[in-house]
Amino acid sequence: MESSAAMRKPQDQAFAPQSPPTPPGLVRRMAAGLYDLIMFLAICMVATLLLVALDSGKDLQAFYTHHPIVKLVYQAGLLLLGYAFFGGFWIHGGQTIGMRAWGLRVARMDGGRLDWRRALIRYLCMLIPWMLLLLGAELLAAGGYAGDRAYIASSGVVLVLSAVGFLWPAFDPQRLAWHDRLSSTRLARLGKCRA
Repeated sequence: MESSAAMRKPQDQAFAPQSPPTPPGLVRRMAAGLYDLIMFLAICMVATLLLVALDSGKDLQAFYTHHPIVKLVYQAGLLLLGYAFFGGFWIHGGQTIGMRAWGLRVARMDGGRLDWRRALIRYLCMLIPWMLLLLGAELLAAGGYAGDRAYIASSGVVLVLSAVGFLWPAFDPQRLAWHDRLSSTRLARLGKCRA
């Protein structure tokens, strides 16, 4: 007679416990991220079209000037949309569309599936290099426009930090990104990719 533990299926396991997962290389990780970025930007475009419809096709900056709360709600909505997109895929199967195409899966360090809390930590930490990239670009634009060398120098530092965030898995001994380490998750290759 089998024990009840042996009869249960490992529903909480994303990786087979008998084999250690193989971490993906930087190119595969970034290619999957590019697929997901394209998909997510398309979703953001649809959300933005809804806002443009409210504005009747006028200048959005002027609209935001008169409706600052709408801008804040819109930006918060895009962040929540990103969390729903990435978090939903991560907790339901461990794979986004890009991860599926490139044969990757995300799981907790112990091999278990992510929950919404861990997906939120992973998502927020994943945004760090992207926010640094946007901040660096904004500082560079402001410095170039104003001719201020301090802005330009600051943008260089911030852009280097952003690059470090994106390239970190190439130099990490376990090939983990910042968001992997901070959320106690990992990516693993599943075998041949479909791309």
